[in-house]
Amino acid sequence: MKKLLSIFVFCCFVILISFALFGQVEQQIEQILSTKESLAAYALVSFAFLTSDIFLPVPSSFILILNGKILGVVSGTLLSTVSGVLSSAIGFYVGRRANQYLNRYFGEKEQHASNWLFQKFGNVAIAISKALPILSEAISVVAGTTSMSLKVFLVYSLIGHFFVSLAYAYVGSFSSSLNSGVLSAIVILASLAFGWVLQYFIQRKEAGGALKR
Repeated sequence: MKKLLSIFVFCCFVILISFALFGQVEQQIEQILSTKESLAAYALVSFAFLTSDIFLPVPSSFILILNGKILGVVSGTLLSTVSGVLSSAIGFYVGRRANQYLNRYFGEKEQHASNWLFQKFGNVAIAISKALPILSEAISVVAGTTSMSLKVFLVYSLIGHFFVSLAYAYVGSFSSSLNSGVLSAIVILASLAFGWVLQYFIQRKEAGGALKR
């Protein structure tokens, strides 16, 4: 538990610092995307920004809405999902590469505890986190430091990114004035509710399997 918590807090701290130091980057990104007239050029720039979200203070909610508004629901969702999954994969890779160094500071017991905790709740946490700023990037890196396979991580990242991207793109395609902060709050609350329901059914399934044994 100490290992996961330490890495998680460190990642959140680094991300918050980047937002504090480069807060004006958000406004610049919005201006760049708003002035792109070619759809191909817009899609390329949007892809680059969303992919780099793992490192840079990118206003991802705004871009996800803009993707739906400019590209439409289907294309906007596809672009946002692919970009998000790639960004998450980069975070996972960073965590996996750093794990060999991190294990020097944590005992074998702590490593087993971290792996067990993530195997128990990690799948749902990964999917839900895609709607939560800062937590999404941090959990991607943390997942890489556990025994979770890349395949499992990508599956749940894809699920999370798809539904979040679809929600933003759908609203973006029909609205030109909705505040991105309000929409983000709605998506976050909906994701938390979805995660609670999903975790409930998973626990029921596990309990049913245990009784059959």
